[in-house]
Amino acid sequence: PSEKKCCKHPTQKPIELLEKIILASTDEKDLILDPFNGSGTTGVVCKKLNRNFIGIELDTNYFKMSEERINESN
Repeated sequence: PSEKKCCKHPTQKPIELLEKIILASTDEKDLILDPFNGSGTTGVVCKKLNRNFIGIELDTNYFKMSEERINESN
């Protein structure tokens, strides 16, 4: 529960976990695809680490929340 700081998505991943995965497997400006975008954590991390990002989400509510979250992230 402490990892779910945003959007209350049932499978939200910790930012720190995705940072480690993305840093270990990509370079700056690489393109990352998340076919299950959910709360947008991958997009937030990609923005932070200077990676390009495509997220796919069927649920319009989660899509809108993730879009706002990514746009507001540093």
